[in-house]
Parts: sequence; C-alpha cells; structure tokens
Amino acid sequence: MIWSRKYAGRRLSKENNSMAEIKGVLFDLGSTLLEYETIPWEELNIRCFDAGYSFLVKDGIDVPPRDVFWEKHLEIRQNYRKYAADTLREWNVVDALNELLKSVGINGEKSLAEIFFRAFYQPISRQLSLFADSQHILRELKQRGFKIGLVSNTIFPADYHLDELKKYGLLPYFDFTIFSSSFGFRKPHPSIYQHALKLIDLPPENLVFVGDRYQEDCLGPQKMGIRPILKYREGRDYPDPLPSDLTVIKSLSELPAHIGV
Repeated sequence: MIWSRKYAGRRLSKENNSMAEIKGVLFDLGSTLLEYETIPWEELNIRCFDAGYSFLVKDGIDVPPRDVFWEKHLEIRQNYRKYAADTLREWNVVDALNELLKSVGINGEKSLAEIFFRAFYQPISRQLSLFADSQHILRELKQRGFKIGLVSNTIFPADYHLDELKKYGLLPYFDFTIFSSSFGFRKPHPSIYQHALKLIDLPPENLVFVGDRYQEDCLGPQKMGIRPILKYREGRDYPDPLPSDLTVIKSLSELPAHIGV
C-alpha cells in the first residue's frame, strides 16, 4: 500500500471528534517509540544466537556443534511461540535459553542462562535506535498534563527495556510501564489492557492507544473502549483497506492534532 495515496493526512471522523476529552495516552514500545527492527528479526535472531554461542565457546563450556545447537534452539523457540500464540500467555527468552542449555546436557544454574542472554541480546542493543520525535512528543504530552503509560509485548526481561528507556531519556515521562514478559499475558489478551486501565485510573473513553500493530494495538484496545491510533508501518499485516474510522498516523509528530492538542 502507498502511504501518500491512501492514508496521508487521515483525520478523525465526525463521530470520533465528538468523543470524550482525551486525558491519557497508552503507548506501545517497539516501532512506536524505539526502533528494534533496523535489521529484520529473523536475521537478528541469527546474530543473537551466534553471539550467545560464541560466549559459551569462549567461556570453555562444552557445547554441541553450532548447527546442532541452532536447530535445537529453533525447535524450543517455536514451541514457546506456538504456546504464546495459542494462549496469549507470554514466554521469556531466558527460560527458553535455560531449556536449550539443559536439552544438550548443560545443567548449570539459571544464572548461566541469564549470562548467556546478556551476550545473546547484544546485537539487539547495538542496532536499537530512537525515533526522532519520541522524546519531544512525550515531553509535550507530560507538560500538558496527560497521563502516559507503556504497554509492550516482549519476550525479553523488563529490566533491559527499562534500561533502554533510561538511556534514551524516555522513562521519566511514563506514569507506569507494563511488559508482557513480566505481566504474564501478551496483547491482545484483555487482562493487560485492564491492568493498564487500573494503573492509569481514567475511563477508557478518555484514552487513546498508540501502536503499530493492528490486532494488539488497535483491535485489543478498541474492545476495551479505548480509541486506537495506528502508527502505520510498511510491511505490517494490516487489513486492506484499513477501517475508514481508524485514526492513522505515520509519525508521532502527527499525534497531538488527533488528541485535541
């Protein structure tokens, strides 16, 4: 789909304009505030695995040949991903790496999996970047008295993401953060939005949810009475055409005009 032809400048419908005053904004994290996909995830997963494997080898741990270890990693990862897709219960990559180590006879404490993960995550950290307008928009919303929350699907430990938010100067703007790896359920499970509503302490009609994924950041919040705003990203699995009453933006700099700022 061509953004400039189909979605550029899409504004609120009359129905949306008559909605209650917006007093709070819930944000997704990846591809919304921070960019985790400067490298495609499948390629990035290979780089992560190789970084972790190199760490084990250098640490003198007796590991199987790389290809054998890789195939086992893919098998375990696929099992976790299928379980999450079927149940919307989130999985944690450290647990998967711990299972991987045990499956090949490396029976160390879970701390070894956590150290393994530090090396595994380095390729992600190195290619992570901040969208140019993220900090500016969060600062403007905070100065204008909006409540701001973060609701993110992730298989990575929450501490890593909190450190990233600190690194890029975003953490102080949030009244709370929810990461599915800690919460236990992933979007679009209703409980994660319910928890956000409890923490933000506002009626759903006074909120918008901003994110780049249709099921998780549009349909899920909408079912809870929260108005979604889709940050459009090329290559995502979106309906074609998108619903005519869905607010669509290309960058966060467009957000204020859609929430009465």
